[in-house]
Amino acid sequence: MRAIDCPCGHHFEAETDAELFGLCREHVDRDHPEMERSDEQIRERIAADAYAAEAVA
Repeated sequence: MRAIDCPCGHHFEAETDAELFGLCREHVDRDHPEMERSDEQIRERIAADAYAAEAVA
């Protein structure tokens, strides 16, 4: 499980970085359109800031 936290307070978890990218892309487009982030910028943020999260049973 991979996870990342947005500075606005949203927390995202997904099985892979690719799935995490989809969640983040949707979030940025919906909640932060003024940021005008490219796909590459979001992927760079995930590469730098995403972390392993343990699934809670």
